[in-house]
Amino acid sequence: MFARAALLMALGLKPAAGDCPSWGKPFPSNLAGSGKISFASLYDVTYYDQYKVVEYSDTLSFYAASHREASLQGTRIPPMVLYQCGTTKPTTSMPGVPSNARFFEIPVKNATVGWGGPLIFLELLGVSQSIDLIDIRTISSPCMQLLEVCYPETHIPTSLPDWSANPDWTNRASRTDVVFTDSWGSGWGGDATKDVPFEISFDPGSLSRAEWIKFMALFYNEEAQAEHIFEQVKADYNALKAIGDQLRTDASTEYNGAQPKVMFVGQRGSSNAVTNAVYKTQLITDAGAQVVPLPTVAPAGCSFTDNTDGARMMSCDIPAGDAAFRAVLAEADVIIDESSLWPDYDPAKYRGFATIYNVTADQVPALARNPPNIFRLDGQVSDAFGDGNSVGSSWFDIQQSEPQQTLAGLMEAIWDRDFTSTCGQKYLWRVSNPSAQNVVGHQDCPLYSAQGQNDCQSLHDRLHTPPMCSPGNVFQTMTTTTVQSQEASAACRAGGALALAALVFAPFWAAF
Repeated sequence: MFARAALLMALGLKPAAGDCPSWGKPFPSNLAGSGKISFASLYDVTYYDQYKVVEYSDTLSFYAASHREASLQGTRIPPMVLYQCGTTKPTTSMPGVPSNARFFEIPVKNATVGWGGPLIFLELLGVSQSIDLIDIRTISSPCMQLLEVCYPETHIPTSLPDWSANPDWTNRASRTDVVFTDSWGSGWGGDATKDVPFEISFDPGSLSRAEWIKFMALFYNEEAQAEHIFEQVKADYNALKAIGDQLRTDASTEYNGAQPKVMFVGQRGSSNAVTNAVYKTQLITDAGAQVVPLPTVAPAGCSFTDNTDGARMMSCDIPAGDAAFRAVLAEADVIIDESSLWPDYDPAKYRGFATIYNVTADQVPALARNPPNIFRLDGQVSDAFGDGNSVGSSWFDIQQSEPQQTLAGLMEAIWDRDFTSTCGQKYLWRVSNPSAQNVVGHQDCPLYSAQGQNDCQSLHDRLHTPPMCSPGNVFQTMTTTTVQSQEASAACRAGGALALAALVFAPFWAAF
């Protein structure tokens, strides 16, 4: 009863509609017209006086046919109008406001994070204080795992009725201002008016996905910070790509000036597949290598399918397509194995590439190499959490925000002794070295204290620093000018008493 009462008191202390959070940024006054989006292709933003209109892609942004809310299945994801707190909510009679829009007051005061994809971008922007509800079970970020220790009311499993299905006060997701989900309904909050699909997994290309930091920034008026982070990530990525271009024809490498061939493969049910998503093939090319070409005509026992990003994939039935699949594997110098990545990431339980795909080293040169050029994607995972011992993989919830780290790791895997990044390997591990997998937990957050004196408040003050992986590159933190600080203070309506109350009830106030 005490926990429930404390939570209700905390919820009651949050800024009311129309008030701005004490930590919020003012509406960006230097932007007008269309926003600056260079790579991401699934959303656009147009700025007006005190509101922004965000529209999803006409061709790809639909709710999935399997979405848990039947009324949304197969429908277009509607546009959104984000309007500044303290201003009048826009109407459809105002310029650019669509008739079917969803409306959100910004900066967002309290948010539900329905899956891992959006979380790293909240951490990068330093706005984790807005997180009111999250399922920590498959989260790999150490400092976001620490949220459960610092603010235990923040975490409940999405499978519990209290997340969205309970009509009582415990229907937590519907009480927040926004629910970041995806088109499949991951972490669905039960209220379509608060639903914001974070469609990063449909956007092709590594830099395209990294630029979704700008999408998240729209809800917090953090456009300047997002632009600053993305530009440095892009510069680091391009510097690594330039090194890949040099290695491509370097006669002193293991490949003697030839382009190595790389492929991603996986076993799904009763078939083996070549998983040529666009972002994967782009990473291979930018690393200075080439993608293993697929046959022009589907071999016996195999078929071609199109990925959501338009990439051509090949699936081979077991055992009818085994011979054809082995022939494609034989072309590769480096193979990334995605089989059985979830839910068990224990290297000791990996059955071995030869066993999984029914091949021998004589048939697959990448397997015959010493050491074998076979890698997996679960190089960094979280420690087991909760009654179900759930484990999260950084490939799924962090990797998309770090294309530079991903590219650097792939280059290390491909070029071996001929290339070493300043970041080291993070996402890939060579299957001949199971000890290379890194398991992280909340104790790996620099704000953790073994004595129980965790620096919880700094979880919200701390900006996660992206790794810089090309030689000589160091991430430069953006500084806020005095004028900007004064402008931000003037724009925020929440008073000192509110901030003080937030600290008093911090253990029960999920947003702080």
